[in-house]
Amino acid sequence: MPKTKSKRRVPVTATKGKTAYKEAPVPLPPIHIRGQEKVTIDTSALGSVALGKMGKSSMDTRRRINHFHVLIKQCSKLEAQKTACAGLDAQQISAIDQEIDKVSREMAEMGGLDWYQKASLLGQCKQRGGDTSRWLVPKLRELGVDNRQSGPRLRLLDVGALSCMNYAKERKWIDVTPIDLNSQEPGVHQQDFLDIAIGSTLPTRNNDKQAEEDSDDELDLFAAPFDVVCLSLVVNFIGDPSRRGDMLKQASRVLASNGLLFLVLPLSCVCNSRYLDDDRLQQIMRYLGFSQLYKHHTAKLAHYLYRLDNNSGSNQPAQDDAPQFRKKLLFSEPGRNNFSIVV
Repeated sequence: MPKTKSKRRVPVTATKGKTAYKEAPVPLPPIHIRGQEKVTIDTSALGSVALGKMGKSSMDTRRRINHFHVLIKQCSKLEAQKTACAGLDAQQISAIDQEIDKVSREMAEMGGLDWYQKASLLGQCKQRGGDTSRWLVPKLRELGVDNRQSGPRLRLLDVGALSCMNYAKERKWIDVTPIDLNSQEPGVHQQDFLDIAIGSTLPTRNNDKQAEEDSDDELDLFAAPFDVVCLSLVVNFIGDPSRRGDMLKQASRVLASNGLLFLVLPLSCVCNSRYLDDDRLQQIMRYLGFSQLYKHHTAKLAHYLYRLDNNSGSNQPAQDDAPQFRKKLLFSEPGRNNFSIVV
């Protein structure tokens, strides 16, 4: 029989001359960014969440992430209900506030947004499914945009980035700007995607002190439009259908002429929703000036690659335009979800 490698054991207690042992956790190696100023990413933070909270398996972790999504949607609906109904009395407002506090407490008990992002980052590891950039890069090569020997690198905005390493192997021809609302890594800029205005000299920061600490390399992050915008599993994270539409509209604003939009949604958003399917999504994207280049469905994800048409700028809806694609019932069968996008 082949020999099995024994796990390292460490002493934890000593009772009457006897020592009890437990298996020591295997530390994850630090990650370095190559080709740039080196930044060490402390992956030990992944182990800071209790095993019971993170999940004992990938399926358990996914179940907990999905429940976190449900709580976010509940909180968004309650906030919208409180804002939209101006005729509510004090008792009704108090009842809504109590429900919001209840949902917020449950999210906090799960670990909050920090826990969610660490769980998602763990799910992005090779052992837990990989990252969606592995589908995008071959498609970019098929389009020939990797042949940039004499010109500038392809500018890619990675929205909701969990790691700054997703495009590290393509650094010779991809200049990636990873952003997230609650950055978990030094290489990911803390920035709200909807606050970006092309031509601005600095990303929007939560405080002036953090802005002062920005390096000179960050001064022109949003000075020019991007060649590629990546919205991978971020549109579905937003609970408000109108804000999801705002994300797609914002993508058209920050893209260069003929720029590319990489959109990834859970498959259930387009295959098991009462209000959205592939046809409806394509109608929305055509209205925003996008033409579909590629579509690929896996067992769990729906991948789309769009190109922004040259003359789409004149057709872009204004911020205060009435929605052209409202929440419309397409399927009434039981068992479907309520995911929708309003534009």
